[in-house]
Amino acid sequence: MSRASSSSSASPPPALVELLTRASACFHRRECACYIVGGLLRDQLLGRVPRAWNVDLAVPGDALTLSRELAAHLGGAFVPLDEAAGSARVVVQSPDLRVELDISAFRGATIEEDLARRDFTVNAIAVRLEDWLRAPQRPAPLLDPLDGQGALARRALVACFPRTFEDDPLRILRAFRLMAQLEFTLDPSSDPLMRRAVARLPQVSGERLRDELLAMFETDRAAPAIRALNELGALDALIPELSPGRGLEQGAFHHLDVLGHQLETVAQADRFLADFAEFSAPLREPMARYCAEELVERRSRKSLIKLSGLLHDVGKPARRTVEADGEIWFLGHEQTGAALAAGVVERLRLSNREAEMVCRMILHHLRPGFLSREPLLTRRAVYRFFKELGDDGPACLLVWWADRMATRGTKSRLDQLDQQRGRLEELLNAYFFQAEEVVKPPRLVDGRRLMQAFRLQPGPLIGELLGAIEEAQAEGRVRTTEEALKLAQEQLREQTS
Repeated sequence: MSRASSSSSASPPPALVELLTRASACFHRRECACYIVGGLLRDQLLGRVPRAWNVDLAVPGDALTLSRELAAHLGGAFVPLDEAAGSARVVVQSPDLRVELDISAFRGATIEEDLARRDFTVNAIAVRLEDWLRAPQRPAPLLDPLDGQGALARRALVACFPRTFEDDPLRILRAFRLMAQLEFTLDPSSDPLMRRAVARLPQVSGERLRDELLAMFETDRAAPAIRALNELGALDALIPELSPGRGLEQGAFHHLDVLGHQLETVAQADRFLADFAEFSAPLREPMARYCAEELVERRSRKSLIKLSGLLHDVGKPARRTVEADGEIWFLGHEQTGAALAAGVVERLRLSNREAEMVCRMILHHLRPGFLSREPLLTRRAVYRFFKELGDDGPACLLVWWADRMATRGTKSRLDQLDQQRGRLEELLNAYFFQAEEVVKPPRLVDGRRLMQAFRLQPGPLIGELLGAIEEAQAEGRVRTTEEALKLAQEQLREQTS
């Protein structure tokens, strides 16, 4: 066993140090040894500030009871993670910081045995909590029996023991997620170990698979990770709906088979969602804010756009037809794809809002392409696009753009791409800079006013009239309350004539 001090590390925020000081008092009162292990130390040694503060704590004995007591002591929430294995989470939210403390019982009789049963050697480094608190910026002495610091120096992921992936197949996804996040390489010895465990991936809970997959998509290196999963056979186990697209030819318009095209769509999304440099300067900041918005904590639109890109043509194999002249068509693949995607997002336990977004992206991913072919983008067309898609409109545009950029490769005509990018930006500009004018005009009259003015009863007709007024506003035909009422009157006259 090596004991070493870190030469450099990231400084934790004072609020985290204060919280762990209070936690230490709770463990001390119980005369219970406690070790910080894993991600926090790894990130400190890398000088990396994590996106969220999650601290793994390992203790001998009853971790569940300790976690309940710690939650009460800190005024946090107790969340059981794995009662059989003895692990729980304590969530503490303050105005300054949200912290998750994951407490688990030793996997073995000692901390050294526990470290030997973890996933990767870079996560098998530990320090006593009390020692960490003495020097949070440079914690020491570190317990590092598997030379995790050597792996950190090589930026390599090395499995802790031969059954690492068989004991928990989720670690296959975690490996590629860490590679994407940290820009690490996978030690060659892990490949055969992973292959032995791939078939067991469907046994892992959807929630755990979802968290790793979407964390992968949050990075700017999702495509290499997904391609590696595909080469390993893990993608088939994770999303079997993608398998029929492997090797399925698409015709002259595409330069890749169906699955290859979907993987390339993720690569294109990686590329332009990293900094939005592909788009006009005024659009970059609002687009970045939009994509970073979290529909569920730690799960942003950016990750869902990439998931939608991966799944967008999942309906093609079932809809493929070959005409007498050799032309290949996939008519209706967007409807079939949305239905298949509904099963995928249900298995992955996405929230209702996330599931709705992904399925909507797949159902409508062709629409921006149709709009891009129109000689003129009318205000009515813009209004109707966003009326249908709402706040998912920009995401749909970005899924389409990733799809478009993945379609023809070097065969793409630059003049056509410029024209289509211009049309894309027209729609994005309308959403971000002309919303009250074109996308969602402010209401000039409400249903009550219409009922009073024309002696109408509540019912669908009121909604139809309000919709007609809003569309006329978006077109610029109605600007005042008087004009809105006049339009409603004309609509009523037409219905009764």
